Amino acid sequence: MAEDVKADELVDQLRDSFNQKLREEIKDLPAHQALQLADALALVQLDLLAGLRVRYRQAVPIDAEGIAESWRRGLSIVEVCQAHKISRATAYRHHPNKKARRAKTG
Repeated sequence: MAEDVKADELVDQLRDSFNQKLREEIKDLPAHQALQLADALALVQLDLLAGLRVRYRQAVPIDAEGIAESWRRGLSIVEVCQAHKISRATAYRHHPNKKARRAKTG
């Protein structure tokens, strides 16, 4: 299920995110100026969205053990991705050899 919120409900979160990113990227920027810029950017974003509803897709649950089992059965990367409807990166993230390697080094 997707989360559905009004854009103006996210303005504080957006302002905080802008502020944090500005302070990370521009080291010499004083905190009060970063907050002023973040506030201006948040207002621009709010004007742009102007009462629109923002939808967030819910994260698809991933069956890590099922993906690893597909690898163990010898399926190719394409077959693993299609069978579990996942990206290549996700398929490789749950490869059984990767977990074994982490166990040896970790």
